[in-house]
Amino acid sequence: MKRWIAVLLTAMLAIMLQARATAESDNEISNFNRYADYTPQAAEPVGLIPGENHRTLVVWFSRVGNTVFDPDVDVVSSATLNRGEEGALLGNAQMIAGWIAEETGADRFLIQTAYTYPSDYHQTVQVGEGQDIDFVDLELAAHLEDVSGYDTVWLVSPIWHYTVCTPLRAFLEEADLSGKTIYVMTTHCGSRFADTVEKIQQMQPNATVIQGVAVSGNNPTNFESDVRAFVQGTMQ
Repeated sequence: MKRWIAVLLTAMLAIMLQARATAESDNEISNFNRYADYTPQAAEPVGLIPGENHRTLVVWFSRVGNTVFDPDVDVVSSATLNRGEEGALLGNAQMIAGWIAEETGADRFLIQTAYTYPSDYHQTVQVGEGQDIDFVDLELAAHLEDVSGYDTVWLVSPIWHYTVCTPLRAFLEEADLSGKTIYVMTTHCGSRFADTVEKIQQMQPNATVIQGVAVSGNNPTNFESDVRAFVQGTMQ
């Protein structure tokens, strides 16, 4: 009898935990689809990508890696998208992060939200602005367990709603970058850095935050030499 009671209680607990997990998942999904009519998908975490220089870290947020795109998406008419040399889809911030990693040999980390953003750029703008206005606390799909070994951190992200995009804010709220030098690179459509540098300094008061290069999202490849030159200058 006692064994059956224990089995019943275990089953009830499992059902309760599953119901709780489903409710939490539904709530997190609503942080995306309440701002635009689409179906968010659960992200597939990439995690840390090791380089040769484990004292430097490049962290970026980009639509690529946080959005489900059609394989044949038109990068010419779709904002913030590019094609690499072998035809791979690249986001603006992703491309900049790649240039920095090539110059520094750094480890790389893609900020990924628990659920994906819309493939439609204008809907992504709606979601990003809504999350900022409502100061949404987003869950991330991947986390850095230990950043203590890094001396230098490069942060690369788009300017959304004239400020720090919510996914980058979520990363900075859980990462302690005290004592590190942070270089900030942005992609934008006219607002350059906006208040990003000041807000990052507020969120990481014990770090040294330095403004890097603001890259126009309309023609990011035109800024490759500027980005590489800035990075090289920091290593002299």
